Amino acid sequence: MNAAFRTRLRACRSFHLTPGSRPETLPAARAAGGDGIMIDLESTVAPADKARARDTALAFLRQPPQPDFVRILRINSPRTVEGLHDLLALREAGGPDAVVFPKCEGAGEVGVVADILDGARSMIGIIPMIELARAVFVAHHIAQAHERVCGLFLGGGDLAADLGAEGSWENLLFARSRIVAAAATTGIAAIDVPYFKSDEAGLRQEATASRKLGMTAKAALHAEQLAAINAIFTPSSDAVTHAHLVMTAIAAANGSVPVLNGHAVEPATVREAERVVAIADRQHNH
Repeated sequence: MNAAFRTRLRACRSFHLTPGSRPETLPAARAAGGDGIMIDLESTVAPADKARARDTALAFLRQPPQPDFVRILRINSPRTVEGLHDLLALREAGGPDAVVFPKCEGAGEVGVVADILDGARSMIGIIPMIELARAVFVAHHIAQAHERVCGLFLGGGDLAADLGAEGSWENLLFARSRIVAAAATTGIAAIDVPYFKSDEAGLRQEATASRKLGMTAKAALHAEQLAAINAIFTPSSDAVTHAHLVMTAIAAANGSVPVLNGHAVEPATVREAERVVAIADRQHNH
């Protein structure tokens, strides 16, 4: 997985998570306002509809990609027959920029998924879901498991159930913090769980808290949530100005250590500046 796509994914603020069994929702995905789509083959698709949803999703993903719009497929667990069918279909058809796979248990499972995808015609990225208690403690190993890993995705509902906790933001703060720290070890995206309630005030409060913690994006089950998420995860004008100054310093350094205002620019600052500039460029182009 190349660095350019990792930056591109980290510059996505929102993802519309929609069932593959509802083909009428897919063509309008870009118009809904998200920076990307996650087509779901897992929890929102009934067992009897799995094969049909897979065919529908792959047909959509065979269409030419749109600029600045990331297409992700959430497959079934690779420990299930349906998940293996999903992965083998991708070997033949390719299509998405990345796959999300649920209930990741550890780095070894990432390796299995990567081995199967190695037969695909494109460099499909991998976004493991952190939604098991055991995965929280090895999130950094999962993030570093393979070059295809380009993000981590919090599965808040299943994680809360595994912990025996209520699914409030505060009760999953430890897991969110682990995901943010793990993602930072390799410079990948940290994607927050959708907000399951319908009140916009609650959505804004949760999304703001996640952004301040270091999450790079939030998924949404409903298209009407995307605008609020985008607004919250869009960098301020001051942040954009500073990011451009950092990028100017990098260009002026000509391969040496960049300096800004008399201080060396750290790699983490460069990585964040690249993300902020990528978001600002998308805003400008639209």
